[in-house]
Parts: sequence; structure tokens; C-alpha cells
Amino acid sequence: MPQEIISGDRSQEALSLTEKIREQERARIARDLHDELGAHLTGIKMALGQLRESLAQATGMEQQRDQAHYAEQLIDEAGDAMHGIIDDLCPPIVEFGLAEALEWQSRMFTRQTGIVCRQRCGEGLEALEEFEVITLFRIVREALNNVAKYAQADNVLLTIARAGDTLSLRIEDDGCGFDPAPALHNGHGLGNMRRRAQALGGTLQLDSAPGKGTSIRVEIPVAR
Repeated sequence: MPQEIISGDRSQEALSLTEKIREQERARIARDLHDELGAHLTGIKMALGQLRESLAQATGMEQQRDQAHYAEQLIDEAGDAMHGIIDDLCPPIVEFGLAEALEWQSRMFTRQTGIVCRQRCGEGLEALEEFEVITLFRIVREALNNVAKYAQADNVLLTIARAGDTLSLRIEDDGCGFDPAPALHNGHGLGNMRRRAQALGGTLQLDSAPGKGTSIRVEIPVAR
């Protein structure tokens, strides 16, 4: 199968710092959304509930009562959308470590797409830093998003193992595969994964061909 190895030509230290700043900003925005916008949505829903109860006691106000109920439903939908954005900005599951995060992501991916996603997590993942965990988690999410959109796969396997100072992450699917050359230059998702691997001082290897499925392997250095 054709192979492409992607490695960084920018300063790894500068790229890592840039990515860390981005993650910090995402976390700040997520907190602000939860605290500020969440509080406002809760207050609006409470006010609408009180309005609907008042209208229920009045005669000839059926239309207004229905409108108040519809507005409550819109608030619930806005709250769900807000929590989805917060999860994209700063996934709470990463606080529990990489193994737990990947297990949860596998279950969610299978539930949402019908594609069977399994994971194999080795030992020694507990010592990973928060930035390493969330960056690897984002790489997995990006890869699974590509599988759902393009791969026409039935199965995905996530494998993560640590050997000494090196951690290896592999995402494999049994889908239709593709010619990696154009995607490496034009694919936005692959570009994101490449940049994140570089920010960890690592490399990303893409292995695919039409009709052969796809394998993505990320290797990063980790402290003992």
C-alpha cells in the first residue's frame, strides 16, 4: 500500500506553544459559554415557564400559550446546541484520561454511525500530560469524522500502545480506501491531524489505496 510520512518542518517548540495557546483559548470560550450563555438560557426558560403557567389560567389565550411552549422548545434546542459546541471546544471526557476518552468516543461513534468501532489501549497511558491527551483525542475525532464521511467502512479499530519513550496511535478502517497523494495536499482534516502530531513532536503516517482500507499511525515521544 502507498505510504506517506508527514513530519514537521516548522519549529516543533513554536508549533507546540501555538497549539497550547489555542487549547487554552478553546477552554476559556467553553467556560464562558457554559457560565454566561448557559445561565441566560436557564433564566429565559424559567421566565417562559412562568408565562405559560399564567396563560394556562387565562381564558382565550390558547394561541399565546402554544407560542410560549414553542419558545421553551427552542430554548431546549439552543441549550443542546450550546453543549455540543462546548464539547467540541473542550471535551470534558479528556479529564478522565486517554483510555477512557477513546472508549467513550468509540461508543458514541458506533451509536451515531452504525460503524463498529473498537479500541485497544495498552499500559502506561496514565502519565500522559493533559495537552497530549486532548491533542491525540482530537486526532482520533478528526480521523473518525473522515471515516464516517468517506470510507464506507463497516469496522474501525483504534490501537494505542506505549513502548519506552514512544507512544503509538493507530486508526484503521476496512473501507474503500483512496489515493493518499491528493488528500495530503488538499485535505483539511488530514492537515489538522498533521499539525497536531507535529505539535507533539511526532509524525503521522498515512497508509491507503483504493479498495484497501486506510491506516493512520501517529507516533509521539513521551516522557518516562
